[in-house]
Amino acid sequence: MEVTATYPGSFGEILQGKIENKDILLSCPVNIYSEVKLIECDNPLRRVNLKKSSDFLLNILKSWGYERYYKNIDIEINSKIPQGKGLASSTADLCGVYYSLINMFNREFNESELIKNCVNIEPTDSIIFKKMTLFDYKNGKYKYTLGDYLSYNILAFEGNKIIDTVEFNHRNLPELSDVKSLIPVLKEAIKERNLEKLAYVSTESIIKNQKRLYYDFLNTVMDIKNRTSGLGIMGAHSGNVLGIIYEDEERFHFGEKISKKLELKNIKLYGLKTLNKISN
Repeated sequence: MEVTATYPGSFGEILQGKIENKDILLSCPVNIYSEVKLIECDNPLRRVNLKKSSDFLLNILKSWGYERYYKNIDIEINSKIPQGKGLASSTADLCGVYYSLINMFNREFNESELIKNCVNIEPTDSIIFKKMTLFDYKNGKYKYTLGDYLSYNILAFEGNKIIDTVEFNHRNLPELSDVKSLIPVLKEAIKERNLEKLAYVSTESIIKNQKRLYYDFLNTVMDIKNRTSGLGIMGAHSGNVLGIIYEDEERFHFGEKISKKLELKNIKLYGLKTLNKISN
């Protein structure tokens, strides 16, 4: 027996920071995916190099009382999501394992179960939710649903550093900045489907947290944004990627053209689009 599930990654944080002593974030899914396959077999070898997904698989099976099946389930992952860049590659893998498992064992989706088991593995992106959600990504004890995901174009600037999410969040880092003042604007942006307000929030969020995660190419990206009528910028919370938000493809392509002419060193350039919804 084989079951397969596909799950998207995310790009950056629309918002990340501290609200009333809670570290929270909010992300949107984008059109890059992880395809996860669970395979019933006698000798599961592929999962040996997939520790997070393998541990997650075992934990879910234990919680269902199905631990005996673990020795006969292998995991195969084919992911197009850049690894170690803060684009939720691990969250996508874990969600792929979860949706494959509930299909394999004909179980009902359980949001609380998914949250608990994801954060037990590592800090988790808010794209585990079907709608835009402020989320306590470390402990999973707080979530606040804001509304449907928004569509927009992103011109991504990916640096060459690799960051492990678990290791990063265990560092002795400066605290996240307080972002409570941005919440009213964020709520308006989502209610009104207003990308300018959303981009304002994401730009302020990444600037406020430069002391925690420094981007040495931030000024360059800001300059390109200003020159090409970008709405704002967005940054990955533990990665090495920045993006410019564009409402339409014409401006996006203009931004891409200008950026390529600059021949930025050690920066990979590519385009992404956010998803209106996550389908499984």
